[in-house]
Amino acid sequence: MKGFLKKEAVLRKKKKVRIELSVLQKQLIVGAGLMLVVALVLYGVWYITRIPSLQVQEVLVIGGETIPHDLIKEKVDTALLGTYFGLIPKRFLALYPQDAVIQSVKTVDRVKNVYIERGTEGALTVVFDEHIPYALWCAQETEETCLFIDRTGFAFAEAPSLEGSAFVRYVEDAVAPEVGKSGFESSFVRDTELFSDLLRDNLSLYVTHIQKLGVYDVEYTISGGGTIKVSQSIPMQKSFENLQTILQSPEFAHITPGSFSYIDLRFGEKIFVNEVQGNGATSTQSTTTDSL
Repeated sequence: MKGFLKKEAVLRKKKKVRIELSVLQKQLIVGAGLMLVVALVLYGVWYITRIPSLQVQEVLVIGGETIPHDLIKEKVDTALLGTYFGLIPKRFLALYPQDAVIQSVKTVDRVKNVYIERGTEGALTVVFDEHIPYALWCAQETEETCLFIDRTGFAFAEAPSLEGSAFVRYVEDAVAPEVGKSGFESSFVRDTELFSDLLRDNLSLYVTHIQKLGVYDVEYTISGGGTIKVSQSIPMQKSFENLQTILQSPEFAHITPGSFSYIDLRFGEKIFVNEVQGNGATSTQSTTTDSL
């Protein structure tokens, strides 16, 4: 009886081993099948994403005035280098890194408002605008290192050391220039440009520096010497008319650049003229437009 039971236990054990081996074989087969499927999928992804017609084959650039398009293409190509996880190339049109491409293009000085469009036959079109230098933003009137600003007052790049008055220099009291910041409101730039144009076109006075002092006061430095002080609380056109009335009057017809230290228009109809005398001294007299 004991021998029979022992034999029965051995048989059950062998049967259990056979079952475990069968399960293990099935698991190995399933595992190998899954690995084969994954390998085939990965190979399929690798192959499909490298089909030439599905790649970025051409970069077209539109926009700008002075920035070379080849430089923009170079930035795009740099952003498209490499792969995702060592598998999918970044030049694969369906998954190309649009944000990275835009940021790469924006690293070029003067570039703004970058747009990207996918075209046909593997073309990628990059459209961009360009900051056009309008003036300089300087920490001080005599500062050589300044920033370029556009007509909106936005500082987009450091300017080389420039001499002369090709660009008007803007200065704001106690404010340090910084790239990527709006140094001046667009309305302020627009108004000061219009006032400068009126001075040039009607009175032959050429502005070289514009300094903003506090909330309202603005000083225009004139080529040849002299400063014109205005207040933003007074309409620009009114300030100009007051100045024109003064300079066209017989009493002040002799006033030219270099012959005055400043003309103060900040008090409406009452004007202060600080003249430079022959010995270098100055004298100030006030007048009103009504009396001229």
